[in-house]
Amino acid sequence: MLRTIDYEDLSKVNAPFFKEYQEEFKKTLEKGWYILGENVKQFEKEFSSYTGTKHAIGVASGLDALVLGIKVFDFPVGSEIIVAANTYIATILAIVQSGYTPVLVEPDPATYNINPLLIEEKINQKTKAIIPVHLYGKCCDMLPIIKLAKKYDLKIIEDCAQAHGAMYFGNKAGSLCDIGAFSFYPTKNLGALGDA
Repeated sequence: MLRTIDYEDLSKVNAPFFKEYQEEFKKTLEKGWYILGENVKQFEKEFSSYTGTKHAIGVASGLDALVLGIKVFDFPVGSEIIVAANTYIATILAIVQSGYTPVLVEPDPATYNINPLLIEEKINQKTKAIIPVHLYGKCCDMLPIIKLAKKYDLKIIEDCAQAHGAMYFGNKAGSLCDIGAFSFYPTKNLGALGDA
């Protein structure tokens, strides 16, 4: 007899926290403030402190964080952004939705993160940024990526969707470069109850 295994069962995962959630939901319901507000401000303050960054800005999803992180630089039309070939589709969608071209770089077979030794050969005059994707709770090898970014005057936008709390030489993911984008989707290593 075959049994199905649920991909994710949030009711089981969250069961130990139901009472606490209900108390917090009740407070929110009574206040009538469902979007932004004090809870988001408090989260932004605590998360920026946790990651060691100057600011944290809450948005609707990790995809939105990546899109906004890219758009803030206002790269010229036709620009290219180097990205890991083995990333979740949201990373590529963020580049394409922002009007740029993703240039894929294969991973290091030992870490599954972008192989920094293969990045330089992909850089050309159209290249404006690198998006290293920290996978499976492990930061990319950032030192050579940072050196390349300085050498070619490129921006770095960290995709930290799977790297909450990951460290690289004493610095947390999201604090290593220009911008760090996180996802708090329920299946992430630090997930919310929905998109976040």
